[in-house]
Amino acid sequence: IHARLEGFESDQVEIVVKSDETEKFDRWPMAIDEGAGNYLYMLLDLRTATDYFVEAGGVRSAVFRIDVSDLPYVGRVDLEYHFPGYTGLPPRAVEDGGDIAALKGTEVIVKATPTLAVAGGVIRVEGAEPLPMKLKEDGTLTATLRVDKEGFYSIELAAFDGQMRKGSPDFTIEVLDDQPPSVALVKPGRDAKVSSIEEVFTEAKAEDDYGVKTLELVYSVNGSPEQVVQLNRGSAKKEISAGHTFFMEDLALEPGDFVSYFARATDGNGIAGPQTATTDIYFLEVRPFGTQYRQAQAGMAGAGQGMDDALSLRQRQIVAATFKILRDRGEYSDKEYSENLTTIALMQGRLREQVETLLRRMTTRGILEGESEFGQIAASLRVAVEAMSPAEEKLLESKPEEALPYEQRALQYLQRAEAVFREVQVSFGGGGTGAGNQSAVEDLAGLFELEMDKLRNQYETVQRGQLQSTDNQVDEALQRLQELARRQQQENERMKRSAANRQGSSGGGAGGQRELAERTEELARQLERLAREQSQKGLEDTARRLHQAANAMRRAASDGRDGALSEGISALDRLKDARRLLEKDRASRLDRDMEDVRARAERIASQQEAIQSEVGRLGESGSAGRAETLQRLMERKDEMATEVTDLEAQMDRMAMESRQEQKDASRKLQEAADSIRDTKLKEKIRYSKGVVQGREPEYAQRFEGQIGQDIEELSRRIDEAGAAIGKTERAQGEEALEKTRELVRNLESLGERLQDPSRGLNPQDGSPEGQEGQEGREGQEGQEGQEGREGQEGERGQQGQQGQQGQEGQQGQQGAEGSSGGQEGQQAEGGQTGQSSGRSLNSPGFVGPGREGGGFQPGTYTSEDIRQLRREFRERVQEAQDLRSELQRQGLETPDLQSIIERMQAFDSSQIFQNPRGVEELQASVVEELKQFEYWLRRELEGIGNEDLFLSGSDEVPAGYRKLVEEYYRSLSTSQRQE
Repeated sequence: IHARLEGFESDQVEIVVKSDETEKFDRWPMAIDEGAGNYLYMLLDLRTATDYFVEAGGVRSAVFRIDVSDLPYVGRVDLEYHFPGYTGLPPRAVEDGGDIAALKGTEVIVKATPTLAVAGGVIRVEGAEPLPMKLKEDGTLTATLRVDKEGFYSIELAAFDGQMRKGSPDFTIEVLDDQPPSVALVKPGRDAKVSSIEEVFTEAKAEDDYGVKTLELVYSVNGSPEQVVQLNRGSAKKEISAGHTFFMEDLALEPGDFVSYFARATDGNGIAGPQTATTDIYFLEVRPFGTQYRQAQAGMAGAGQGMDDALSLRQRQIVAATFKILRDRGEYSDKEYSENLTTIALMQGRLREQVETLLRRMTTRGILEGESEFGQIAASLRVAVEAMSPAEEKLLESKPEEALPYEQRALQYLQRAEAVFREVQVSFGGGGTGAGNQSAVEDLAGLFELEMDKLRNQYETVQRGQLQSTDNQVDEALQRLQELARRQQQENERMKRSAANRQGSSGGGAGGQRELAERTEELARQLERLAREQSQKGLEDTARRLHQAANAMRRAASDGRDGALSEGISALDRLKDARRLLEKDRASRLDRDMEDVRARAERIASQQEAIQSEVGRLGESGSAGRAETLQRLMERKDEMATEVTDLEAQMDRMAMESRQEQKDASRKLQEAADSIRDTKLKEKIRYSKGVVQGREPEYAQRFEGQIGQDIEELSRRIDEAGAAIGKTERAQGEEALEKTRELVRNLESLGERLQDPSRGLNPQDGSPEGQEGQEGREGQEGQEGQEGREGQEGERGQQGQQGQQGQEGQQGQQGAEGSSGGQEGQQAEGGQTGQSSGRSLNSPGFVGPGREGGGFQPGTYTSEDIRQLRREFRERVQEAQDLRSELQRQGLETPDLQSIIERMQAFDSSQIFQNPRGVEELQASVVEELKQFEYWLRRELEGIGNEDLFLSGSDEVPAGYRKLVEEYYRSLSTSQRQE
């Protein structure tokens, strides 16, 4: 109310008010508005008609009346979420809510209950046209709102005057991110050296919040065009595990050749388009056969380390870096992308110069003259150099996809050069070469080692620095994660109290949850960046859990009373999962660093053996040869002294960091570091430079022997420290239980692929009216061929013979006669009844390397299917046997597990696969028995640790149980107050 005095002044101006609810007037002083020269007063909470007048200095205004009418307002908002079809999620109801947090593409039915009967209403979304609401018979208003972007919405209702007036506060709309799938190659999980006749089992795992649609293994032989093996396709699953075996003999490779491979997973996101995740690239290098390879390795000690894969290792790292740049292009700005490519180009140029220098020195020393093996080495190195040059150019031109084939060609020929050198070493080690050849081998080994030691040491120094930086950031992340979990626990306690008092989440509580979600996502992005830079799958999994926790926090902030607490509990569970993953990563550091320490000690010992060998031959060299050999020895000793100094510092740091959790290992690590100081090893190495140059060869040889003994003592102490690293009883229990769960998941995933007709690997195209059986593979077990007919209850089938087409057999009836070979009720190996008749599901077809197309017939397995399946089942049997051995070491008897292993071994027979239904039934029964064993193991280990040990994963509380959860906490709160 604004009042102005005209023609007089007064020290006191009052407003006099009386509502129809009261019988007396109330007087209130009016405040002066300095700027306008008026007096003002605000009337609040007007519920009924009100009279008022203004009085000042005995002068009274007229009496004015304010009529009050009720305006409609939204008393309650209920939401019903209908998620995109690709998620497979059922509709979810949120009672007494308002704020929306959902995936993009979600349709939300908004139901508003007004305080008064209204003629209509609209939803006004920020930046969009008003959305009309439909008036229902019960007086509520509904409309469907599609979640497309973040913002706000409010509800407007038709007032008594026909005008649309705001009837609700502004509600938030939050779009939750659908995270891309996560994929990893868990076996072998690293680069490997294999023979040309080995069977190499690879295993890929993928997971996604709403389902992995496809899982593929992509491989290339010596950089040839990529070939794709479908490990899974068809119905989406949240978690998939699938194996594929490379039968190297099929590829006809020679030592030095390689197979590069990676896994790729795609989700079923139908809104923004499928999202793809790709692993790092890995390599299988073909080496000579076992005996020959071991002889070469042994020969390196006498002739210097020689070509110990340092060149090919650096080239593999360049290929892997280029692959990662292409894979993660979307994560980099244009500037970062260009800088990274330039860095890789510099790495490629540096390696090219290194190889060119090696070639020049080999030519200068005449090592290549008249020696066919050395000629092959030089020829391979030249081809590698020729491939490195265009690779470097393409990288500088920002064309990594064109550089990659050249990089892979360079890798192939570097590995071939190293393979030929190993063959020369085998001959040298066996005494099959003359003095001239022996000298050439030693000179080549010395040249190579001298050039590569510097490059390797520089690289490893940088790598260790990066790992130390990553470890520090992980420690910091763990502290932040613990604080986030503590605050989420507090939020859950607040929501419990609200549920007990039957009150919804307050605005402040929702704001707290959103702040926590933002901090959680910030930490997730930091860990994602670390995982990308360091190729650490564990950090990637941790970041994924954090994103899931943040989404649950946002849902908790937007849900009503009945859903907020369950989402808060889900968020806390995800935070705990993330914390366990980080703690596991930190616990594995000591093992990782100990392996590095062992490798460094072994390299120092090998270097000392090579030095001692050269010192012993100094007297045999001429003056020119002696000078050059001395120069090389001095450089080697400088490198070795630096390596010992760094090793000492590393062990001191490891001893300090492990003092709390690994006291025995920490003490022995400190003793190993002290032994370097006690024996004066660094000082002896530096002093020996003068001994070699100025003393008699015999004295120098004895002095080098003392250094060798000191290094042997150091290695012994390092081995003792490694053996002292132990796991707590609780950690052993966690590991055994997780391995059991993992085995169950692997077999379940295999069973899903067996049963789903669309999960086959490259299934054969064919008419549903009928397909002929595929011709059997020569030398393999016979395969089944069947002809399917659309609309029939059963299937026709008869076992085909080796190398023959499948032939039409007898028609089987569901659950009765008919199976492989047409025998009634044939008993399959393992005790399962064979019943393939009536089976309308296609079995998976597995495609091996070098096999085009291929596939399966309805209800059958091809010979290649059987070969792949048997190999994968053997892998699962080995996992079960390893688990049994580990439990026995912990003092647990496992007769049930032994029985399960025996049943699993039945799959290692081609005959059982002649009955696909029997395979599925046996697999399902094994999985069920393993689940029972897991339950037993959980009970046996309950006393080891706290409840966190046995959390098998936290799923969201189903919508139908949320009210029960809230009622449970309300009852707890009520009983506590009564007490």
